[in-house]
Formats: sequence, C-alpha cells, structure tokens
Amino acid sequence: MNKKTDVCGLDHVKWLDNGVRRFLQNPRKMFKPYIKEGDTVLDVGCGPGAFIPALAEMVGSSGKVIAIDLQDEMLALTRKKVASAGYTSRVTVHKCSAESLDISQQADFILTFFMMHETPDPLHLITEICHNLKPGGTFYLAEPKFHVTKSQFLDVLQICEKSGLVLINEQGIVSRTAVFRKN
Repeated sequence: MNKKTDVCGLDHVKWLDNGVRRFLQNPRKMFKPYIKEGDTVLDVGCGPGAFIPALAEMVGSSGKVIAIDLQDEMLALTRKKVASAGYTSRVTVHKCSAESLDISQQADFILTFFMMHETPDPLHLITEICHNLKPGGTFYLAEPKFHVTKSQFLDVLQICEKSGLVLINEQGIVSRTAVFRKN
C-alpha cells in the first residue's frame, strides 16, 4: 500500500458518521462474532467515533473500549458521542501520534476500519497491533474498495501473516475485510 500522510479530517465527517453508513456497516453485525462482554477493544483511527457506542455496548460494564485517533477534532467528537450515550465509564479516548499508537494496553479485539491506507507505515502499525493484541485476540481490518485495490489489500494481508497473525475470515461487499487471530 502506498505510504500516505494525509487523513480524513472534519470535512469528511458526514461520510464517516451517518445513518446510511450505520445501516450498511452495522457494527453490531460486523463485530458481534468477535467481541464478548468484558473484552478490551481498541478502535485505531476511530475518527468521530461512529462505532464506539456499539463497541461499548458489546463489551458491557465489565469491558473497556479505547478510541484512538491522532486528530484532536475527531477525539472531541468521540468524547461528545460517548458522553451522550452514557458510556464514559467504559470508554477511554486516546490521542496517538502519526508514528506510534503510544499505548501499552493489551486488547482482545483491535479494529482498523477504513484507515490503514492512511497510515504512513502499515508495517509499523501492524507490528504495534500485534504487540497490543492478546494471544487469541482478534484483529479486524477493513479497507474501502474505492481507495484500496485488491493488490494493495493483499500486500497488507501478507504483512499481517508475516507478523504472525492467522487469517480466519475474509469478506466484504463495499469493503475489503480480513479478520485475523493472534496465536
């Protein structure tokens, strides 16, 4: 995948968080097979927090969601969404840098949704994901077909597999999606 340094900003929020997207990309349907109550979930590149309330609901009161982004504006939108949904006790908002997630939290489930193509170094990010993913944990990778070619996606899948992740599911209609397990 090409190295990229720009990311979707506030001018894209209407595309990142709207009713049509929530209908087509229902987080409860997409992630339910992989998340259980009490889990710790990292949403890397959470943007405006479109999936955060559903993730917080899925992990329950004994679980934890960490919403990670590098843009203060997106994190502010996420905080607002979390507060209005009443999930402040289970959601932590974390600012990362362009070079690192800057977090040591171990997770049962890590999500990168439509953001891997925006990272300047996919290999480094996947290495960090592997470091933060618990043994037996799940990494859910989704990329938009309109931004990422099949060849580019396969390159990222190879990086994941070379990093020790095992592909357990590949799918997607409007996205290129792969689900990995860490042994």
